This record gives sequence, C-alpha cells and structure tokens, in this order.
Amino acid sequence: MVIADSRPVAILIAEADELLRMLTAEMLSEAGFRTIEVCTAAEALAVLEENAAVRMLITGRNIVGDGVALAHLVHRRWPNVGIIVTSGAGADLQRELPPGTRLLSKPYDFVGLIHEVEAGLEQVQEEPSAAPVLPSGVPPHTGTEVGTGMGAVAAPATEPDKT
Repeated sequence: MVIADSRPVAILIAEADELLRMLTAEMLSEAGFRTIEVCTAAEALAVLEENAAVRMLITGRNIVGDGVALAHLVHRRWPNVGIIVTSGAGADLQRELPPGTRLLSKPYDFVGLIHEVEAGLEQVQEEPSAAPVLPSGVPPHTGTEVGTGMGAVAAPATEPDKT
C-alpha cells in the first residue's frame, strides 16, 4: 500500500495492474488529490474501515475479490464515497453497478480520469446519506467474507458469525 500525503481529498485506487495503479495515482496527485493504492478488494475494505477521509474509490473490475462486488459493498456501507469502476468491457457493465457508480473505460487518459473523479465527487456531495452509520465497536466484517479476496465480497452470511 502506498500513500501520498498532503493532498486535500483522499482517493482510494484499487487496481491489480501495478503500472496502471501507479499511473492513475500519479495523474491524481498531479491534479492535487491524495492517493492511497491497494491491489485487492480486501485491502480496499481495510483502508475504508480505518480512513474516514477517503472520498472516492476507483476500482478495477477484475481486482482480486471482484471490483463490481466491492462497488456494491462500498455503496451500501459508505454512501458518501464516490465510486468509479474501470473496465475495458464497455458500457454493458453499467447495468451491473450500483446506482450512481461511474464507469470509466480502459484505456483512459488524464482528462477523462479527472472529469469522472470531479463529477463523482460532486455527485456524492449532492446526494443525502440514507445509510446508517455503524456505531463504534460494531465488527466491520459481520456478514461479509473477504479473507483471501476470493468469492463474493458483498454476499450476506446465512448464519450469524459466532467467532
């Protein structure tokens, strides 16, 4: 995980391709954002649980742990975090994404990336938060399996966790 400090808005980049993750972070840093880089859905969730300053998630569709499932989980648990899913699959993927999630087609350039980030940040600032905030002390992974990053990130548990 790489963190670039001293930027006002924190953006979490969850991308398996190291070069693309680094280039995206560099583009965002040049635009004045603080970036946090991870390569799996499990790492992204850990950052979000520990860092309330994250305002935007940019995730690749095919990260370990499933970027689409990660988008759904983040949409429910952190409604004030904007979400961008990147993919080379095309616009058909938009139907699988949670409401308000932006789709950025790969390959993308600096102008396209910054446009989507700014539009996504503006969108989450305008939408009122409907989801409840978990009180402190509530286990963050109740009902969710992300251990190795494999499987459905957003799947509900069939039984209560007894651990």
